[in-house]
Amino acid sequence: MSAVGTTTVTSSDPPKSADAPAARRYLPLAGAAVALATAIIVAGLTNEAFLTTANALAILRSAALTGIVALGATFITVAGRFFSLALGQTAVFGGVTFALLMSHGAPFALAVVATLIVTLILGAVQGALVSMGANPIVTTLGAGALLAGLAGLATGGKNVRIESTSVEWWGNARPLGVPTQTWAFLILIVVAWFVMSKTRFGRETVVTGANRATALSSGIAVWKVTTVVFVVASVAAGIVGIFGAAQFSQARISEFGGLDFDVVAAILIGGTAIQGGQGSPTRTALGAVFIAMLQNYMLLLGWSFGIRTTIMGAFILVVVVSFHLVRGRAGAK
Repeated sequence: MSAVGTTTVTSSDPPKSADAPAARRYLPLAGAAVALATAIIVAGLTNEAFLTTANALAILRSAALTGIVALGATFITVAGRFFSLALGQTAVFGGVTFALLMSHGAPFALAVVATLIVTLILGAVQGALVSMGANPIVTTLGAGALLAGLAGLATGGKNVRIESTSVEWWGNARPLGVPTQTWAFLILIVVAWFVMSKTRFGRETVVTGANRATALSSGIAVWKVTTVVFVVASVAAGIVGIFGAAQFSQARISEFGGLDFDVVAAILIGGTAIQGGQGSPTRTALGAVFIAMLQNYMLLLGWSFGIRTTIMGAFILVVVVSFHLVRGRAGAK
């Protein structure tokens, strides 16, 4: 049995002393929730179109597509491997794989399983390379370029149509009035929280990111943790790729162009430490909702792409600096 079973790390947050105030433990989550609630109130008061049921569902659907990938990518960042910059291209490649299988007569369930297996393999290869010492940013950038090229070759640069009632339902149904993407997002939030907080793999991920030398001396297979976290993120991207293709009944190689940026933003706004060892899928989910809401609000105001991107970048910078200052002060106490 690995020595990690005796570690005091029992959640996705850093270890706390016995006398640490309970409020401090939940401060990041509470802060994210308060910021989200404040933004909703301000947006609702300044734009009457914002607080409508249709707009709320549109925000949740958009947040779901970013959030599902961000939930998986949180494991990479918590493990101390920064980010993957191939997740947008992985989603595209997954959508193309799914659409091609469906267009050639594969049953819906088989096409879904095969697509997820393909994305699993893609994640495993990238994770294995990083575990052997390859730079995660360079590795995933290269992988993303390769996947984009392969998707273009496989489709000839054209959209791949899907004719299937099952696919149409998967992409556009609204059980109990809520889009299927949102239901998947909610379910995966619970799954990601449970895995990160309550399982051995989650504890090993946190310890690996917090101190790799300690993880190795504790008997944790760091190479395995690294490989698995990339698999988790890649499969999450594959799920989103399937949803994207199902929503429009076609796979488009131009889709998910800004996904990598939104995923990184959700993780950072959620307070996950870039250096690893600290983070929460729940806060990442709130970050994804916040991003979708902010982008939706700016679109309602009719702001240009340049203005929206500038504001998002500035906001992320402020959030990251603020978290760094707060953590620095807390560590000094």
